[in-house]
Amino acid sequence: MSLATITAAALPPQAYAHSTDHDVQLTANPANWRAIRNIGRGWVKPFGGGLWTSPVLGTRADGTPTDSAWLEWRRTNLEADTSEALLTEVWPVGSARLLLIDDQAHLAAIVDAYPADDGSRYPDWEALATDGWDGVYLTDRGQWATRLPRSGPDLYGWDLESCLWLRPSYVVGRTVCSSARSEAGAA
Repeated sequence: MSLATITAAALPPQAYAHSTDHDVQLTANPANWRAIRNIGRGWVKPFGGGLWTSPVLGTRADGTPTDSAWLEWRRTNLEADTSEALLTEVWPVGSARLLLIDDQAHLAAIVDAYPADDGSRYPDWEALATDGWDGVYLTDRGQWATRLPRSGPDLYGWDLESCLWLRPSYVVGRTVCSSARSEAGAA
């Protein structure tokens, strides 16, 4: 089975949600990139590198993001106050090689092509990056399909539609303060 992909142009607008102590501009510079590493026994998410973005859910009149899927998830599931979060626009470069996970078969094909060397049911994230894959885009449909499948690999813990950037093959845009309303702490 061939691997499912998504073109850079077809990737929904992405935003990186962060606090003031993280300069996302640095991550776009290959000299500052923290490479993806497989740590310990296979794991659903790699640790210690990469960049996570999620789809933009709202924009201002000038097109800058006001909300993202990650901030919505934090408000809904953690009752977090996201009103002070920063959002930075992130666009893939035109030549970005992006894997698509829209169903369980897509994930299984990635694991078959890039199995973790420890026998786990997860991809070898380092091998994906080394082989020139720039990111892995998990759709909302794919997130539900891979959460608790009856058999095969899973992505339980990837709780929302998102893109894991394996390499810095993106351009960083404007950073703005989220204007998403938060009910956290409301009486």
